[in-house]
Amino acid sequence: MYQKIGLIFLSYIRIIAIIQLNKIKLLQKLQGRKLNIIGITGSAGKSSTMLAVQSALQSSFKVKTNYGGNSESGLPLSILDLHMDNFNISKWIINAIKAPLQLLFNWKTYDILILEMGIDSPDSPKNMSYLLKIAQPDIGIFLNVNSVHSFNFDHLVDSKLTGPKRQSQIIQLIGQEKAKLINSLPSTGTAIINQDDPTVVATTQICLAKKLTLSHNSASDLKITKTISGPQGFNFEFKFQNSTYSIKLPRFVLPEIYNVSLASAFLVGITLELAPKTIINNIQKHFHLPPGRSSLLHGINDSLIIDSSYNSSPTPTQEMLHLLAKFPSPKIAIIGDMRELGDQSPIEHQTLFKQALQSADLIIGIGPETQKYFKPSKEVQTFQHWWQAKDFLLDYLSNNPHSSILFKGSQNTIYLEELIKTILSNPSDQQLLCRQTPYWLHQKQSFYDSKHQ
Repeated sequence: MYQKIGLIFLSYIRIIAIIQLNKIKLLQKLQGRKLNIIGITGSAGKSSTMLAVQSALQSSFKVKTNYGGNSESGLPLSILDLHMDNFNISKWIINAIKAPLQLLFNWKTYDILILEMGIDSPDSPKNMSYLLKIAQPDIGIFLNVNSVHSFNFDHLVDSKLTGPKRQSQIIQLIGQEKAKLINSLPSTGTAIINQDDPTVVATTQICLAKKLTLSHNSASDLKITKTISGPQGFNFEFKFQNSTYSIKLPRFVLPEIYNVSLASAFLVGITLELAPKTIINNIQKHFHLPPGRSSLLHGINDSLIIDSSYNSSPTPTQEMLHLLAKFPSPKIAIIGDMRELGDQSPIEHQTLFKQALQSADLIIGIGPETQKYFKPSKEVQTFQHWWQAKDFLLDYLSNNPHSSILFKGSQNTIYLEELIKTILSNPSDQQLLCRQTPYWLHQKQSFYDSKHQ
């Protein structure tokens, strides 16, 4: 019953969002302007790429994004300027009432609509085909493919196939679904392709749009030449059309994967005919990240916290561990479960554990998956929940000043930001952590209470 009601609601807001989008296109046309839609997909880095593209363009164009709304419901609601700050039935009803009113009263226009387009499944409404019914991008960015959400693709692979071969086939299927964004672009459009990802390359061969490629290879349109990230910030150098450029972000400590996000933003600016120096200046001036994405915070006993607690999947977590390795010892990797990996969870967590051993002096695992696949020792401690790790962490930090601490984990039930709270040198920095709205604080308190009954 609830599923049927949900599908009716999705169809309802999808139709209204399409009308709203067509209205905006018409209003732009009447003003002699064009609405350019930019779609971003990939298994990791979509949000950071969206923010990088926004920073590159916002001084030159009127820009709107769907930040925080990349799903089958979030995308159409964002087009209507409606949001879900909680997920109870009353909020759904309120938005259902507000949606048609937006057609009458919302006459905002913009030059650029940046859409993060996330998929969870090959099946409607959680697939790319459904999102493309709502908005058809003129510019598409395809970042990468890994095994996040692989459990929803498991049924498409022969059950007899196991191990790396099964993983490879699932990744290919995920890539094919995401690639629909690129392969649906018109011949007048532009596809920005990460050539360093073989699945991205393989699944976009039928693309009709103009391709702009980026990679570490000189055969690409944009060649990534150097990425430096550490306590002094992030510096990204690249070559484009026989010239060398750099983007410097001293306030951020970012994993190397961000070079793909920044390179993609640069190529979007080029596509929209901005000068290279203008694009770079815009990024350096406006780029920011929300809480829990590679922020630097100060902890007790002169420790340095790398807060990447917002979410986790294999590739970004490996990147963050590479980054931790560049920091001073003692280095602590606090790793939460990676969710939604399906049958690939054992392989991905075991692979992550091996890398963590190379990057950190101490590993603290949080969640049932890390308890299964991280082998306990003097240098490896595992806990079911964040609060169970508190006393151990406090004791370690009291005896090991100047520690460098990475926090990286998935969202539901892991909530590493709550563990960060216990070691902040300045308690007021709690406001800089992710998921601190009343809704999320209530969710976390309810979860905690349910385990202490």
